[in-house]
Amino acid sequence: MKNSGNNKKKKPISNQIPQSFNSSSYELLNVHISALLVDEQKEKVKIKANQFGGVPGVTAMIIGLPLFLFYLSYCLTQNHGGTLQNPFTIYFYQYIIDIHVQVITIHYHIIPILICYILFQVLLAIKLPGRIILGTPIGVNKDGSVKRLDYILNGFLAYLLTLTIYYIICYHCHILSPTSLADNFTSLLVTSNILSFIIAIGISILSYQQNSSQSISYNVIYDFWMGYIRNPRCFNFDFKFFFEGRPGLMLWVLFNISFIEKQIQNFDGNYSLSILIITAFQTLFVTDYYYFEEAILTTWDIMEEKFGLMMIWKKWLVLQDFNYQKLIFMGNKRDIWNQHAKVILPNISLHGFLLFRIANLQKHYFSYDTSYVWCLTCYNCILKVLFGIYRCNIPKYIKTKRGPKLLYSGCWGIVRRMNLTGDILQSIGWCLLCSFNHFIPYTYIIYLILCFIHRERRDNEVCQRKFGSDWKIYTNIVQWRLFPNIY
Repeated sequence: MKNSGNNKKKKPISNQIPQSFNSSSYELLNVHISALLVDEQKEKVKIKANQFGGVPGVTAMIIGLPLFLFYLSYCLTQNHGGTLQNPFTIYFYQYIIDIHVQVITIHYHIIPILICYILFQVLLAIKLPGRIILGTPIGVNKDGSVKRLDYILNGFLAYLLTLTIYYIICYHCHILSPTSLADNFTSLLVTSNILSFIIAIGISILSYQQNSSQSISYNVIYDFWMGYIRNPRCFNFDFKFFFEGRPGLMLWVLFNISFIEKQIQNFDGNYSLSILIITAFQTLFVTDYYYFEEAILTTWDIMEEKFGLMMIWKKWLVLQDFNYQKLIFMGNKRDIWNQHAKVILPNISLHGFLLFRIANLQKHYFSYDTSYVWCLTCYNCILKVLFGIYRCNIPKYIKTKRGPKLLYSGCWGIVRRMNLTGDILQSIGWCLLCSFNHFIPYTYIIYLILCFIHRERRDNEVCQRKFGSDWKIYTNIVQWRLFPNIY
């Protein structure tokens, strides 16, 4: 008698997905299967080291970015008051040596404190309860089923617990001064930079041990910067997802609180309305991130970016440091804006924040259900008022030959990366609150715009390779990249 098991038909891919998923996502899982198989073959092909100017550009960034952050710190300290200094002097390089020596000899307690903070966040990420959500398809298992990674969404609870413990330590038990983070900013900058290199080296070693390197150029410097692996995991702990939102964002809020206390200390119990507005909006941004934590699973960073020194710096050090520079500047300055400006500038940040959040939610929900675009009717009315462009309230998309669908309804029918547009707009509002008297507060928005332009270009190249002629059709419909009628 023949084995009946050999005559069984292979189950559709959607039937092999855990039933915790919404049934509306099954169609997407089936159409992704052939594309995922193609991607897995491409992952084995050597790539060209052509991003960021190739190996010379990457090498310059690895050396130059820390030096630039140290330079900004040098201008804000040493009694310079935020005035730009000549970086080609012996005094600047002596300053770099001094702050590194001080971390080892005087402020050596910063190292174990920062390490304990990171380990505490790791413990919260592992032990706190939370919803378990499967991410987008990343490959195909040997049995033909779609491969997805599971993520524990407990960031909001960890965020609230971190703020509570910070309050107890600084305000109830008085173990640390509320200004301790602001007072030790430079030492924290040096320690964070060193830890970033150590973490990047550890992730590189982990990828080789697990034999999971993906699309690498075989140039050590370039791959160390770009990353060897897209989803580094150890005992189901996802390093990229962890550093994407924790611990950097939580430390951002704690620094804001500390710099408000520093300004109160500097000005005899007084503080500026501007620093309160910036703190309020940045706290809103971080709180919103954790509240909609699931939406991060469908972003470029989680889906496409590999986890290397570039991403570690971006999430843990660089963006936060540029914001800290604004706070240091404001902590030593009084308000210069009148009441009208203090109404207009927060509105710029608010509109940018709304664009950022709604754009990400529209993309996220469409990724799982192509029949639904979140808040489409209401959002089209807002976009018509802001940009004078009208789009149909029925979800519109291009069904590609590859399988996935390209949305051009809602904000994604105005520009190709409206979430980045919103992020830039809210950051402009933050920087303007620092006045026009000095250049340093604006280094953040300059850095952000340059990064986002480059990121949009990289995204465009990836989509051209994936979707071919379908992407050309999409770009003919949605012609603007970041800003309507500008770029």
